[in-house]
Amino acid sequence: MKSFRAVSLALVLLSGARSDPLIQIPPHIQTMELSTPKPVTEAQMQEFKQDFVDVDFNKDDQMDAQEVRAHFKGGISDVELFQFFLDSDTDRSGDVSLQEYVDYAAMLG
Repeated sequence: MKSFRAVSLALVLLSGARSDPLIQIPPHIQTMELSTPKPVTEAQMQEFKQDFVDVDFNKDDQMDAQEVRAHFKGGISDVELFQFFLDSDTDRSGDVSLQEYVDYAAMLG
């Protein structure tokens, strides 16, 4: 079983191990200016945006538990999924916005 940190890093660093073609980042996300709790490079920000778009299957600009589980094809435990949402869903809406995901991903690096 993977540690939560390994799963978290996998979610953030998916671009290095992608076998599927990249989903094009929509213009409204590409041009979105996002703050981060600590500095990130432009390349890192592009990876975060790409990872988010790749997981947001229904394109509602929110990452939900079903999408995260589907993205990992069942390779994430209930505990790991719950911990990811505890750590990243700061407004406790049940979904992770792009800003919440970028904040979370920036802190892992």
